[in-house]
Amino acid sequence: MHITCLPEEVLSQILFYAAKANEADGPTFSYGLTEVSATSLLEPHKARPAKYVRGYHSTQDLRWHSSSAIRQVCASWHAWGLKYSLEHLMIQMWRGEERWLELPRHIKQYSSYEIMPRQLGHVVWCPGHTSIQVTDKLLMTHPSIGSNIRRLWFNGLHLAKTDKQIMSIVAECSELRFLSAPWTILRRGTPQEWRKLLKADTSSPLHSLELQSVCLRAYKAEALEQETAEISPLEDPMVDFSQLKRLKIFGNTLTKPINDQDLALIARTATGLESIDISNNSTTTLAGLLTLANASRSTLQVLEHSPRSSDGFFHPHPGNLPADQHLCATISSLPRMRDLSLSVPYLCHEFFTNTNVAWTGECQVRTSNLCSCAEGPAGSAPRAAELRRILSSARTLIAERARLRGRLSLELFFDHCIFDPEKRVVHGDFVLAQISSQGQWPGRHESSTKGPYGASGTYGKNDGPWEVVTEEEFFAAVEKGWISL
Repeated sequence: MHITCLPEEVLSQILFYAAKANEADGPTFSYGLTEVSATSLLEPHKARPAKYVRGYHSTQDLRWHSSSAIRQVCASWHAWGLKYSLEHLMIQMWRGEERWLELPRHIKQYSSYEIMPRQLGHVVWCPGHTSIQVTDKLLMTHPSIGSNIRRLWFNGLHLAKTDKQIMSIVAECSELRFLSAPWTILRRGTPQEWRKLLKADTSSPLHSLELQSVCLRAYKAEALEQETAEISPLEDPMVDFSQLKRLKIFGNTLTKPINDQDLALIARTATGLESIDISNNSTTTLAGLLTLANASRSTLQVLEHSPRSSDGFFHPHPGNLPADQHLCATISSLPRMRDLSLSVPYLCHEFFTNTNVAWTGECQVRTSNLCSCAEGPAGSAPRAAELRRILSSARTLIAERARLRGRLSLELFFDHCIFDPEKRVVHGDFVLAQISSQGQWPGRHESSTKGPYGASGTYGKNDGPWEVVTEEEFFAAVEKGWISL
């Protein structure tokens, strides 16, 4: 039997193994040249740049070169090679001027340069937007290539012309499912471009959308302020998010940031989201997040909300929450929710009282206050009583999930401590409590592997090592006034 007569899935697996073997055998690095110092130029015989390994090739470069031989066999193998090479594509801002070694165009010829007795290099200017310009031109010239692209990342591209090129590239990728792009396309894009991006009325709509925000340089920020469209594309009723399954908003910016109004406009049609992730962002509030969550109430499974950028684990202003909506009850009543990591302004035991939830794995809840204590009498005693109720409810929920064979691990971040209800321990920095008790407390303690930034330790700041004590030890210190809640 000829190899081309094999079933498509078998042949595809053979070609995949062949490409991986080519990748393992070929060079995975690129060369660079050290800069020639000005003093050495006075002695030409010593003015020789030294060759060094500059870094590894990107994954997409390796995939392209490893399938080069496969693409030259026949038309069907060429189509497979294009799909393998271009399935995931990352386009980013280049670094600009750089000293280059005169390497061959084909990576397989790199080995000949390892024996070069003398290296040559010269300063060349590589425009930072060359990559996106070439990609845009290629896809417009050969539209069939775009159908092989499933996932696109754009990074560091925030100009008006690059936003247009991003939208042009996306429009040529008919099978695109995952897109990560700068938030500027939301400010400069037109409703027509966004309809093509989301493809809600096609057989292959966009599955995942990630919008990245960064603080821009002054000239870029000024340009964005001037070039922003008067009417947001989100206000157009034809811009449809109903087929989108995952939405991620990441990063902070001071220029035309994504806000609650944008989330409310998205929520009008985003009724089928399975995952919402808003991280390192302080320009949206919990009210905006709940607007999205309520719109996709019947489908939402993953909820990640971590403002953290400059606010630590504490949520900034929660926004305008509906007066008739209790936050804890709303979150715990989402029927399909299974993965949760949330920063909330306040918390109570009702968050964990619904034992019918489908939560699994590791769930984290970060809060700065307790519901019954937000407007109640000040003091540690009321907070300690409510905190005990919360931890007890959390243990009941963990036990119920274990009974149904749903493994659940809960962590509660409150008052600069991390509470682990299942193990009945508290992680924190208790140096001041030890001083207040004159060394009497705690009776038993161990070093903690956690820190103020979760499970990542002390994060290189001025925070001392944390310790872990039992819940009973912790609440005993609260009752005696050594720890204040």
